[in-house]
Amino acid sequence: LHHFPKQKEQKNVKMAMDLVNGKWENSLFCATLRARDTNRIASVGTILQLLDTEDRSISGARTWPGNILPTLNRVVANCKAVGVVDILSIEERGECEEEDDYLVARVKVRSFPRGSNNGGDDSRSAIKNMNDGDGEYFDFISKQVVDDYQKVRSIYINSQSLASNELPSYARKAVQTLPTFDVSVVRDETTFWKLVETWQMLCNTIRQSKRSGLQIIVNELSVSFAMKAKGPLELPVKRKSLPTDVQRQLKEIEQNAVREFVELGMDPILDFQEMLSMREHEGRVEKLAGMIRRERSRLEAKESLIRAFLEKELGEELLAMSDLGDGQNVFD
Repeated sequence: LHHFPKQKEQKNVKMAMDLVNGKWENSLFCATLRARDTNRIASVGTILQLLDTEDRSISGARTWPGNILPTLNRVVANCKAVGVVDILSIEERGECEEEDDYLVARVKVRSFPRGSNNGGDDSRSAIKNMNDGDGEYFDFISKQVVDDYQKVRSIYINSQSLASNELPSYARKAVQTLPTFDVSVVRDETTFWKLVETWQMLCNTIRQSKRSGLQIIVNELSVSFAMKAKGPLELPVKRKSLPTDVQRQLKEIEQNAVREFVELGMDPILDFQEMLSMREHEGRVEKLAGMIRRERSRLEAKESLIRAFLEKELGEELLAMSDLGDGQNVFD
């Protein structure tokens, strides 16, 4: 399968030229995903080999008054996918490198070109071992996935205090319809993806909630500072029109929000791309198990803090109310 990406970003054009000029061995480069909001880079990438390029730069264009526009550098690259790699680290930029220069990474090859002996035999052997020698472990992981998912689901559905903090108003009713799953769904390689899709939708809901909350804070602060300036208030408020110290403060707020979201482990794209790149079903189940377990631990810790706060505020009366006898609790 050959790819023909059209590149006009300067960093990509520069990389294509470096590949053509032999800077990188065998004209190989890595393509991967990068989250636009968090700037996080995926842990899995595709190795591509540059076969040839076609320069489609545009020069000599003029504006309507007749001014000459700068040259628009464009390159069409004919590439071939040759393997999958794990991205181990990203090299730090040198002092002479520009901020928009392309990144250089250390990678480890995971798969090999078509025709290699490292193909499906290993996967079939691993699956056979999973079914024979490691069946008990796989049963344990499968049960853990279901138990943790059911707990997360019940917390979002039953704990109103958590739902109001974690989910936007439009999504609070949607979580009520989250489906339930059993171990057979996890064990089956086909139905397993229904659980993955459900979890991805929840991750995306959380991300949208965090993004909406951040945007509200940034807008309120921007308008508040803009109203203190002399003259009429212009809406929408443009970031560059605010004082430098205010812009710095808003940037710090956004960076802190990004860091907190990454720590949640609820990215709806990059972790799932890694899961798709895995050959073995067991590996996918383990990956999903880790993601759901982390969310369960976070929610339970937060719920414990809420419970401790209520106990301190309301005293022992809360303890008597904590079990209403019909499966409900004070958070319902």
